[in-house]
Amino acid sequence: MNKYLLRNFLYAICVATLLFACDDNDDSDGSGMSGIYSNKLSAPEGGNTLTLTYSGREFIGKDVSFKMTNDNTANITLHGILPGETTTLLENVAISAGSNGYSFSGNGTGTNGTSFSYTGSVEKSKMTLALTDVKVATNQLTSNGNWYPVLGRTSTETDPVLGEYTLMRCAFHLVTDNALLAQFAPMLEPIAGNLICWFINEVTFNPDGNITARYATMPEGKAIGDLIQLPPNRQDSEWISSPINLASYYVKDDSELYIVPNIDMILYQIEQNKTKADGGLDAAVIAAVYQQLNKWSTTGIRMNIRKNSETPSNNMGNLIAYKGDIFLFIDKEEIEAFLPLLPLVKDLLPEDMLGGSLGSMIGPLLDILANSLQQTKTLEMGMMLSKQKDIQ
Repeated sequence: MNKYLLRNFLYAICVATLLFACDDNDDSDGSGMSGIYSNKLSAPEGGNTLTLTYSGREFIGKDVSFKMTNDNTANITLHGILPGETTTLLENVAISAGSNGYSFSGNGTGTNGTSFSYTGSVEKSKMTLALTDVKVATNQLTSNGNWYPVLGRTSTETDPVLGEYTLMRCAFHLVTDNALLAQFAPMLEPIAGNLICWFINEVTFNPDGNITARYATMPEGKAIGDLIQLPPNRQDSEWISSPINLASYYVKDDSELYIVPNIDMILYQIEQNKTKADGGLDAAVIAAVYQQLNKWSTTGIRMNIRKNSETPSNNMGNLIAYKGDIFLFIDKEEIEAFLPLLPLVKDLLPEDMLGGSLGSMIGPLLDILANSLQQTKTLEMGMMLSKQKDIQ
Protein backbone atom coordinates (compact mmCIF):
# COMPACT_ATOMS: atom_id res chain seq x y z
CA MET A 1 0.00 0.00 0.00
CA ASN A 2 1.48 3.36 -1.01
CA LYS A 3 0.76 7.00 -0.53
CA TYR A 4 -1.46 7.15 -3.61
CA LEU A 5 -4.02 4.80 -2.07
CA LEU A 6 -3.86 6.83 1.14
CA ARG A 7 -4.43 10.03 -0.78
CA ASN A 8 -7.32 8.50 -2.77
CA PHE A 9 -8.89 7.36 0.47
CA LEU A 10 -8.83 10.95 1.74
CA TYR A 11 -10.34 12.22 -1.48
CA ALA A 12 -13.17 9.67 -1.18
CA ILE A 13 -13.99 10.96 2.30
CA CYS A 14 -14.09 14.55 1.02
CA VAL A 15 -16.29 13.65 -1.97
CA ALA A 16 -18.75 11.76 0.23
CA THR A 17 -18.98 14.74 2.57
CA LEU A 18 -19.51 17.09 -0.38
CA LEU A 19 -22.36 14.97 -1.77
CA PHE A 20 -24.00 14.86 1.65
CA ALA A 21 -23.85 18.63 1.87
CA CYS A 22 -25.30 19.07 -1.60
CA ASP A 23 -28.23 16.73 -0.88
CA ASP A 24 -29.24 18.57 2.29
CA ASN A 25 -28.78 22.15 1.14
CA ASP A 26 -32.37 22.84 0.10
CA ASP A 27 -34.37 26.04 0.20
CA SER A 28 -37.90 24.65 0.19
CA ASP A 29 -39.43 27.77 1.80
CA GLY A 30 -38.40 29.95 -1.15
CA SER A 31 -36.76 32.61 1.00
CA GLY A 32 -33.34 32.17 -0.57
CA MET A 33 -31.88 31.99 2.92
CA SER A 34 -32.67 28.49 4.17
CA GLY A 35 -30.02 25.83 3.77
CA ILE A 36 -26.71 24.58 5.13
CA TYR A 37 -23.86 27.05 5.47
CA SER A 38 -20.39 25.53 5.65
CA ASN A 39 -16.73 26.40 6.11
CA LYS A 40 -15.48 22.84 5.71
CA LEU A 41 -12.53 22.17 3.43
CA SER A 42 -14.80 19.83 1.47
CA ALA A 43 -17.57 22.41 1.02
CA PRO A 44 -18.46 22.92 -2.67
CA GLU A 45 -17.06 26.05 -4.26
CA GLY A 46 -19.73 28.65 -4.80
CA GLY A 47 -22.02 27.16 -2.15
CA ASN A 48 -23.35 28.72 1.03
CA THR A 49 -20.40 30.02 3.03
CA LEU A 50 -20.08 30.26 6.79
CA THR A 51 -17.99 32.71 8.78
CA LEU A 52 -17.92 31.24 12.28
CA THR A 53 -16.11 32.39 15.40
CA TYR A 54 -16.01 30.59 18.75
CA SER A 55 -14.80 32.49 21.79
CA GLY A 56 -13.54 35.24 19.49
CA ARG A 57 -11.47 33.07 17.13
CA GLU A 58 -12.23 31.63 13.68
CA PHE A 59 -13.60 28.09 13.78
CA ILE A 60 -13.38 26.12 10.53
CA GLY A 61 -14.61 22.67 9.53
CA LYS A 62 -18.23 23.23 10.60
CA ASP A 63 -21.80 23.41 9.26
CA VAL A 64 -24.79 25.46 10.41
CA SER A 65 -28.33 24.86 9.13
CA PHE A 66 -30.78 27.76 8.81
CA LYS A 67 -34.48 27.17 8.23
CA MET A 68 -37.03 29.99 8.24
CA THR A 69 -40.32 28.99 9.90
CA ASN A 70 -42.02 32.30 9.06
CA ASP A 71 -41.04 35.92 8.39
CA ASN A 72 -40.12 36.47 12.02
CA THR A 73 -38.53 33.22 13.27
CA ALA A 74 -36.12 30.53 12.17
CA ASN A 75 -34.66 27.26 13.39
CA ILE A 76 -30.86 27.15 13.53
CA THR A 77 -28.92 23.90 13.92
CA LEU A 78 -25.27 23.81 14.93
CA HIS A 79 -23.52 20.71 13.57
CA GLY A 80 -20.66 19.45 15.77
CA ILE A 81 -19.84 22.91 17.12
CA LEU A 82 -20.50 22.56 20.84
CA PRO A 83 -18.23 20.02 22.59
CA GLY A 84 -19.75 16.54 22.54
CA GLU A 85 -22.87 17.50 20.60
CA THR A 86 -23.47 16.19 17.09
CA THR A 87 -26.29 18.67 16.63
CA THR A 88 -27.59 21.57 18.72
CA LEU A 89 -31.00 22.89 17.76
CA LEU A 90 -32.03 26.50 18.39
CA GLU A 91 -35.78 26.64 17.79
CA ASN A 92 -37.92 29.65 16.96
CA VAL A 93 -35.07 32.14 16.98
CA ALA A 94 -36.34 35.69 16.48
CA ILE A 95 -34.96 37.22 13.26
CA SER A 96 -34.94 40.87 12.20
CA ALA A 97 -35.19 41.80 8.53
CA GLY A 98 -32.49 43.97 7.01
CA SER A 99 -31.70 45.29 3.54
CA ASN A 100 -30.02 42.08 2.38
CA GLY A 101 -31.15 39.45 4.84
CA TYR A 102 -31.81 38.82 8.51
CA SER A 103 -29.97 39.22 11.81
CA PHE A 104 -30.47 37.33 15.06
CA SER A 105 -29.08 36.95 18.58
CA GLY A 106 -29.85 35.16 21.81
CA ASN A 107 -28.73 32.65 24.42
CA GLY A 108 -28.79 28.90 24.30
CA THR A 109 -28.03 25.74 26.23
CA GLY A 110 -26.88 22.50 24.62
CA THR A 111 -27.95 18.97 25.47
CA ASN A 112 -24.74 18.47 27.52
CA GLY A 113 -25.44 21.56 29.60
CA THR A 114 -23.14 23.90 27.67
CA SER A 115 -24.45 27.47 27.83
CA PHE A 116 -23.59 30.16 25.27
CA SER A 117 -24.60 33.42 23.64
CA TYR A 118 -24.88 33.84 19.90
CA THR A 119 -25.23 36.63 17.39
CA GLY A 120 -25.28 36.46 13.62
CA SER A 121 -26.72 37.39 10.29
CA VAL A 122 -27.72 35.60 7.13
CA GLU A 123 -28.10 36.68 3.56
CA LYS A 124 -28.23 34.75 0.34
CA SER A 125 -25.30 32.27 0.21
CA LYS A 126 -23.63 33.74 3.30
CA MET A 127 -23.92 33.40 7.07
CA THR A 128 -21.93 35.02 9.88
CA LEU A 129 -22.19 33.54 13.35
CA ALA A 130 -20.35 34.26 16.61
CA LEU A 131 -20.60 32.12 19.73
CA THR A 132 -19.45 33.83 22.94
CA ASP A 133 -19.58 33.29 26.70
CA VAL A 134 -19.44 29.54 26.13
CA LYS A 135 -19.33 27.49 29.34
CA VAL A 136 -19.33 23.70 29.58
CA ALA A 137 -20.75 21.90 32.61
CA THR A 138 -18.38 22.03 35.59
CA ASN A 139 -16.26 18.93 36.17
CA GLN A 140 -13.10 17.98 38.04
CA LEU A 141 -10.89 19.12 35.16
CA THR A 142 -12.40 22.59 34.73
CA SER A 143 -12.54 23.05 38.52
CA ASN A 144 -8.75 23.28 38.59
CA GLY A 145 -8.25 24.61 35.06
CA ASN A 146 -4.49 24.30 34.65
CA TRP A 147 -2.81 20.92 35.08
CA TYR A 148 0.91 20.20 35.08
CA PRO A 149 2.89 17.11 33.99
CA VAL A 150 4.70 15.52 36.93
CA LEU A 151 8.44 16.21 36.67
CA GLY A 152 10.53 13.06 36.56
CA ARG A 153 12.58 11.78 39.45
CA THR A 154 12.35 9.04 42.09
CA SER A 155 12.80 8.95 45.83
CA THR A 156 12.58 6.46 48.67
CA GLU A 157 9.74 7.16 51.08
CA THR A 158 8.40 5.41 54.17
CA ASP A 159 4.81 4.33 54.74
CA PRO A 160 3.91 3.88 58.45
CA VAL A 161 2.33 0.50 57.73
CA LEU A 162 3.98 -0.84 54.59
CA GLY A 163 7.49 0.47 55.22
CA GLU A 164 9.88 1.75 52.57
CA TYR A 165 8.68 2.21 49.01
CA THR A 166 9.73 3.96 45.81
CA LEU A 167 7.87 7.13 44.88
CA MET A 168 7.91 7.53 41.10
CA ARG A 169 7.54 11.03 39.70
CA CYS A 170 6.83 10.55 35.99
CA ALA A 171 4.63 12.43 33.56
CA PHE A 172 3.99 9.13 31.75
CA HIS A 173 2.44 6.05 33.36
CA LEU A 174 1.76 2.56 31.97
CA VAL A 175 -0.50 -0.14 33.42
CA THR A 176 -0.56 -3.54 31.72
CA ASP A 177 -1.03 -7.26 32.34
CA ASN A 178 1.67 -8.12 29.78
CA ALA A 179 4.73 -9.47 31.63
CA LEU A 180 7.23 -8.15 29.07
CA LEU A 181 5.77 -4.64 29.04
CA ALA A 182 5.47 -4.60 32.84
CA GLN A 183 9.14 -5.53 33.10
CA PHE A 184 10.20 -2.59 30.95
CA ALA A 185 7.71 -0.09 32.41
CA PRO A 186 10.06 1.20 35.17
CA MET A 187 12.58 2.09 32.45
CA LEU A 188 10.07 3.33 29.87
CA GLU A 189 8.10 5.58 32.20
CA PRO A 190 10.96 7.97 33.12
CA ILE A 191 12.12 8.21 29.50
CA ALA A 192 8.65 8.92 28.09
CA GLY A 193 7.89 11.21 31.04
CA ASN A 194 11.00 13.28 30.42
CA LEU A 195 10.07 13.62 26.74
CA ILE A 196 6.67 15.01 27.76
CA CYS A 197 8.21 17.52 30.18
CA TRP A 198 10.69 18.78 27.56
CA PHE A 199 7.81 19.91 25.36
CA ILE A 200 4.67 20.36 27.52
CA ASN A 201 4.59 22.78 30.44
CA GLU A 202 0.87 22.76 31.24
CA VAL A 203 -2.48 21.60 29.92
CA THR A 204 -5.58 23.76 30.34
CA PHE A 205 -9.20 22.62 30.24
CA ASN A 206 -10.83 25.94 29.48
CA PRO A 207 -14.36 26.80 30.65
CA ASP A 208 -15.53 27.13 27.03
CA GLY A 209 -14.63 23.52 26.18
CA ASN A 210 -11.32 24.26 24.48
CA ILE A 211 -8.29 22.23 25.48
CA THR A 212 -5.02 24.12 25.12
CA ALA A 213 -1.44 23.71 26.23
CA ARG A 214 1.79 25.61 26.74
CA TYR A 215 4.41 23.85 24.67
CA ALA A 216 7.97 24.36 23.48
CA THR A 217 9.87 23.39 20.35
CA MET A 218 13.12 21.45 20.10
CA PRO A 219 15.75 23.33 22.15
CA GLU A 220 18.82 24.61 20.31
CA GLY A 221 22.01 22.66 20.75
CA LYS A 222 20.24 19.49 21.91
CA ALA A 223 20.29 16.11 20.22
CA ILE A 224 17.50 13.53 20.28
CA GLY A 225 19.41 11.51 22.84
CA ASP A 226 19.43 14.44 25.29
CA LEU A 227 15.64 14.36 25.54
CA ILE A 228 15.53 11.18 27.61
CA GLN A 229 17.23 13.05 30.43
CA LEU A 230 15.38 15.20 32.99
CA PRO A 231 14.75 18.54 31.28
CA PRO A 232 16.23 21.71 32.76
CA ASN A 233 14.12 24.69 33.77
CA ARG A 234 13.31 26.29 30.43
CA GLN A 235 12.89 30.04 30.12
CA ASP A 236 9.31 31.26 30.26
CA SER A 237 9.81 32.86 26.85
CA GLU A 238 10.40 29.40 25.34
CA TRP A 239 6.86 28.25 26.09
CA ILE A 240 4.20 28.90 23.46
CA SER A 241 0.45 28.96 24.12
CA SER A 242 -1.49 26.85 21.63
CA PRO A 243 -4.45 28.56 19.93
CA ILE A 244 -8.04 27.64 20.71
CA ASN A 245 -10.45 25.77 18.42
CA LEU A 246 -7.99 23.04 17.42
CA ALA A 247 -9.49 20.54 19.85
CA SER A 248 -12.39 20.62 22.28
CA TYR A 249 -13.33 18.37 25.19
CA TYR A 250 -16.26 17.20 27.24
CA VAL A 251 -16.55 15.02 30.32
CA LYS A 252 -19.04 12.24 31.10
CA ASP A 253 -19.84 11.17 34.67
CA ASP A 254 -16.73 13.04 35.82
CA SER A 255 -14.73 9.93 34.89
CA GLU A 256 -14.45 9.91 31.10
CA LEU A 257 -12.78 12.64 29.07
CA TYR A 258 -13.50 12.99 25.36
CA ILE A 259 -11.15 15.07 23.23
CA VAL A 260 -12.65 16.07 19.88
CA PRO A 261 -10.10 17.02 17.20
CA ASN A 262 -10.96 19.28 14.28
CA ILE A 263 -10.87 16.67 11.51
CA ASP A 264 -10.35 19.30 8.78
CA MET A 265 -7.08 20.29 10.42
CA ILE A 266 -6.01 16.63 10.59
CA LEU A 267 -6.69 16.11 6.89
CA TYR A 268 -4.81 19.30 6.09
CA GLN A 269 -1.79 18.16 8.09
CA ILE A 270 -1.81 14.72 6.44
CA GLU A 271 -1.72 16.35 3.04
CA GLN A 272 0.99 18.80 4.08
CA ASN A 273 3.28 16.39 5.93
CA LYS A 274 4.62 13.95 3.38
CA THR A 275 6.45 11.17 5.22
CA LYS A 276 8.16 7.94 4.39
CA ALA A 277 5.67 6.02 6.51
CA ASP A 278 3.20 5.30 3.73
CA GLY A 279 4.69 2.18 2.20
CA GLY A 280 3.68 -1.38 2.94
CA LEU A 281 0.35 -0.54 4.57
CA ASP A 282 -2.49 -3.01 4.29
CA ALA A 283 -5.76 -1.58 2.95
CA ALA A 284 -7.63 -2.99 5.95
CA VAL A 285 -5.27 -1.14 8.32
CA ILE A 286 -5.86 2.16 6.50
CA ALA A 287 -9.62 1.58 6.59
CA ALA A 288 -9.51 0.85 10.33
CA VAL A 289 -7.41 3.94 11.05
CA TYR A 290 -9.70 6.30 9.14
CA GLN A 291 -12.78 4.72 10.63
CA GLN A 292 -11.33 5.52 14.05
CA LEU A 293 -10.40 9.07 12.97
CA ASN A 294 -13.93 9.61 11.71
CA LYS A 295 -15.31 8.36 15.03
CA TRP A 296 -12.97 10.66 16.95
CA SER A 297 -14.11 13.65 14.89
CA THR A 298 -17.69 13.18 16.12
CA THR A 299 -17.66 11.42 19.49
CA GLY A 300 -14.08 12.32 20.49
CA ILE A 301 -11.03 10.42 21.71
CA ARG A 302 -12.12 8.70 24.90
CA MET A 303 -9.76 8.95 27.85
CA ASN A 304 -10.30 7.91 31.45
CA ILE A 305 -9.88 10.16 34.48
CA ARG A 306 -8.66 8.36 37.57
CA LYS A 307 -7.85 10.12 40.81
CA ASN A 308 -4.43 9.07 42.01
CA SER A 309 -4.14 8.12 45.70
CA GLU A 310 -0.31 7.90 45.79
CA THR A 311 -0.75 4.73 47.85
CA PRO A 312 2.11 2.19 47.46
CA SER A 313 1.24 -1.07 45.71
CA ASN A 314 3.15 -4.21 44.75
CA ASN A 315 4.70 -4.01 41.31
CA MET A 316 6.87 -6.95 40.21
CA GLY A 317 7.80 -7.58 43.85
CA ASN A 318 8.53 -3.91 44.65
CA LEU A 319 6.43 -1.37 46.53
CA ILE A 320 5.86 1.58 44.19
CA ALA A 321 3.67 4.68 44.36
CA TYR A 322 3.15 7.36 41.72
CA LYS A 323 3.10 11.11 42.30
CA GLY A 324 0.25 13.12 40.82
CA ASP A 325 -3.37 14.14 41.39
CA ILE A 326 -4.96 12.47 38.36
CA PHE A 327 -4.03 9.78 35.86
CA LEU A 328 -5.40 10.74 32.44
CA PHE A 329 -5.11 7.65 30.26
CA ILE A 330 -6.23 5.96 27.08
CA ASP A 331 -6.97 2.24 26.98
CA LYS A 332 -6.39 -0.45 24.37
CA GLU A 333 -9.89 -0.34 22.92
CA GLU A 334 -9.47 3.28 21.89
CA ILE A 335 -6.12 2.90 20.09
CA GLU A 336 -6.21 -0.70 18.86
CA ALA A 337 -6.59 0.33 15.21
CA PHE A 338 -3.27 2.22 15.40
CA LEU A 339 -1.11 -0.52 16.94
CA PRO A 340 -0.16 -2.11 13.56
CA LEU A 341 1.34 1.27 12.55
CA LEU A 342 3.86 1.30 15.42
CA PRO A 343 6.71 -0.37 13.45
CA LEU A 344 6.45 2.47 10.91
CA VAL A 345 7.70 4.93 13.54
CA LYS A 346 11.19 3.86 12.54
CA ASP A 347 10.72 5.55 9.16
CA LEU A 348 9.97 8.85 10.90
CA LEU A 349 13.09 8.91 13.06
CA PRO A 350 16.05 11.14 12.07
CA GLU A 351 18.90 9.56 10.17
CA ASP A 352 21.45 10.35 12.90
CA MET A 353 19.46 8.25 15.36
CA LEU A 354 19.07 5.34 12.95
CA GLY A 355 22.76 5.50 12.13
CA GLY A 356 23.82 5.49 15.78
CA SER A 357 24.98 2.59 17.91
CA LEU A 358 21.41 1.55 18.70
CA GLY A 359 20.03 2.16 15.21
CA SER A 360 19.98 -1.51 14.20
CA MET A 361 17.95 -2.38 17.30
CA ILE A 362 15.18 0.17 16.84
CA GLY A 363 13.23 -1.73 14.17
CA PRO A 364 13.17 -5.09 16.00
CA LEU A 365 12.30 -3.36 19.30
CA LEU A 366 9.34 -1.58 17.71
CA ASP A 367 8.16 -4.88 16.22
CA ILE A 368 8.34 -6.55 19.66
CA LEU A 369 6.54 -3.61 21.27
CA ALA A 370 3.74 -3.63 18.67
CA ASN A 371 3.27 -7.39 19.09
CA SER A 372 3.18 -7.12 22.90
CA LEU A 373 0.68 -4.25 22.81
CA GLN A 374 -1.65 -6.21 20.53
CA GLN A 375 -1.51 -9.29 22.76
CA THR A 376 -2.10 -7.55 26.08
CA LYS A 377 -5.62 -7.45 27.53
CA THR A 378 -5.10 -4.61 29.99
CA LEU A 379 -3.41 -1.54 28.56
CA GLU A 380 -3.66 1.88 30.17
CA MET A 381 -1.19 4.59 29.24
CA GLY A 382 -1.25 8.31 29.67
CA MET A 383 -0.18 11.31 31.70
CA MET A 384 0.19 11.89 35.41
CA LEU A 385 -0.95 15.46 36.09
CA SER A 386 -0.74 17.63 39.20
CA LYS A 387 -2.85 20.58 40.29
CA GLN A 388 0.26 22.56 41.17
CA LYS A 389 3.42 22.97 39.14
CA ASP A 390 6.32 20.90 40.46
CA ILE A 391 9.45 22.99 41.03
CA GLN A 392 12.79 21.34 40.36
